[in-house]
Amino acid sequence: MSILGSSAVVLKFGSSVLRAPSSLPIAVAEIYRQYRGGRSVVAVVSAFEGVTDALLMSIDGAEGKDPATVAALLSTGEIASAAGLVLALHKAGIPSRVVDPRDMGLTATGDATNAELTHVDEKKLQTILEESPVIVVPGFFAQSAQGGLALLGRGGSDLTALHLAATLGAGCVLLKDVDGLYETDPATSREVPRRFAQADYATAEAHAGTLVQPKAVRFASDRLLPLDITRVGSSACTRIAEGPSAWAPLTQDRPPIRVALLGMGTVGGGVFDYLSQFPERFEVVSILVHDLEKFRECEISRALLVDTPEKAFARSPEIVVEALPGIEPARKCLALALNSGARVVTANKALVAAQWDAIEPELSGPRRSVRYAGTVGGAVPMLETVERLRRLTPIASLRGVVNGTCNYVLDRCAGGASLAHAVRGAQELGFAETDPSADLSGLDAARKIEILGRIAFGGTPVCEAISGIHEKSCFPRDADPKKRVALIAEAQRSDQGFVFKVAARELPTVDFLAGARGAENRLEIIAQDGTVTQLRGLGAGRVPTATAVFADVLEHARIIEQTRDYIVMDEVKCSSGVPGSTASSADRGKWRVSGAHR
Repeated sequence: MSILGSSAVVLKFGSSVLRAPSSLPIAVAEIYRQYRGGRSVVAVVSAFEGVTDALLMSIDGAEGKDPATVAALLSTGEIASAAGLVLALHKAGIPSRVVDPRDMGLTATGDATNAELTHVDEKKLQTILEESPVIVVPGFFAQSAQGGLALLGRGGSDLTALHLAATLGAGCVLLKDVDGLYETDPATSREVPRRFAQADYATAEAHAGTLVQPKAVRFASDRLLPLDITRVGSSACTRIAEGPSAWAPLTQDRPPIRVALLGMGTVGGGVFDYLSQFPERFEVVSILVHDLEKFRECEISRALLVDTPEKAFARSPEIVVEALPGIEPARKCLALALNSGARVVTANKALVAAQWDAIEPELSGPRRSVRYAGTVGGAVPMLETVERLRRLTPIASLRGVVNGTCNYVLDRCAGGASLAHAVRGAQELGFAETDPSADLSGLDAARKIEILGRIAFGGTPVCEAISGIHEKSCFPRDADPKKRVALIAEAQRSDQGFVFKVAARELPTVDFLAGARGAENRLEIIAQDGTVTQLRGLGAGRVPTATAVFADVLEHARIIEQTRDYIVMDEVKCSSGVPGSTASSADRGKWRVSGAHR
């Protein structure tokens, strides 16, 4: 049996990224990007900004400062940020857990305030990752070989991340508040400094300052372990590895990417919250709403609000987030966006299912102009996984619980609630729309399994049957305690394409799909060779769907920024003839360095 997570990546989030609990969605966005790419994720976190200093001040002047006691106190900063991140991941529907460094045998020796990591239990670490695709590890401390805890020195979370990456043979990315290693600190430089595209270990140690812990760089050098330094969501980074070092081509300051939000309901509002975390990256230029008066008292600037698609597109958005209900006017907006050259993100499964044949050329390829991960599974990466597996082996069938609203309702009814009461509860929690008929009838699940089938099998879809959940048919009085009712969507390969159906079924409680609880979604992907891949996670609600939509926004943003950089570099070459230089500075032409010398 195959589980999501065929490869691993270690992400380190420092206090320059996690400044406060309000910054946690930034980390969630990056973790989800890696997770939906099929990777297991080890997220190593520092304490929130200022927390370690505050803890140190709380014991300043105390007599008999036992190093082990100080280490125990300071470790609470990292533990708190790790717990906060896991709670934010759960809210987004991403399966994850906190892992104490001691649970994987992470051991250090030497000075209890600046110790050296010496060991990690690889088998324990691998077992933990098999049980959870995303784990969050408090950095900065480890089990002391002499007993108690030991700290790894200022910036010690970098060392934790690199040590875990070396153990797993995984990639390592240090997420900072800058998009790489610069010749001087961009925050204090009077002129725009050059960024390294690649830096050898000696160069990195010489230029890193407080950006990366020096002994972490030396650890990487001793093991020839490559690592990347970047900012969350950035398309640029610095690779630290064996030489030679090289400057990145110079680029102009990037203006924010212009985004239009079509709809400000559950999904649109969640995406707006994400965009607000990246003000230097995105500018919301228009928000299409049905009723302007409804938003009169909200905190959103009225200058952004428009009431017709034409007004929204008049502001020249580069990315359009379509979060409207139903097929119209969403279809018209999609056509306007594509005709204007904008890139589109949609969570509208009704639109995608109905218009598939017309827009199929826009849905595939790495530079696709329409992305639609939010249409199926919320934050469960169903579309991405099916697409990836299809390239590896033929898929025979799909079966899943793909409607979180119905699963929540069935769960509540199994506990004794009436159907009406359970539906009201789903609406109050944001799992169900005001009109839940598309969910309860099975139509929503049918649209989702049809989209999944289009990706898995291609060809012509044939619908066998669609039925939903009803008071009499789904809740038998003499329920078998060894079985559970679930709304199951299935698709099977056929000679011409695939057949699909949706129906409520009684499943043995040992069935993987029967284990879905609340608004959780689950999917089984069965390959023709018998391999089964299982996915699970929260599939309904504002944050899970918005997380998937925003991940698509980030993918479009990377392509837009790469295109901008290509155009700028082409202009620079034409004006100066020197790659990566400017006409006014001969020194900018020196874009290769070695050792610790610039």
